[in-house]
Amino acid sequence: MTKRTQKSTGEVISTIVFAAGGLVLLGGAMEEGADPGRRALLALGALGGFAAAGRFVIAAVWAAMTEGRR
Repeated sequence: MTKRTQKSTGEVISTIVFAAGGLVLLGGAMEEGADPGRRALLALGALGGFAAAGRFVIAAVWAAMTEGRR
């Protein structure tokens, strides 16, 4: 995999949007009066949003972990 040091504008914007979406979903999951099933699905969506926001870090860690296996 080619290593890049700069991210494009689109990558930065999408990272911010994914993180913000994760925060919104997490806020919904923390509502006290909500149904437990709904809270669980919102928390799962929040986790996905945060994972999407951290996709470049996750990819770099994965590449570093699997580099010795090749």
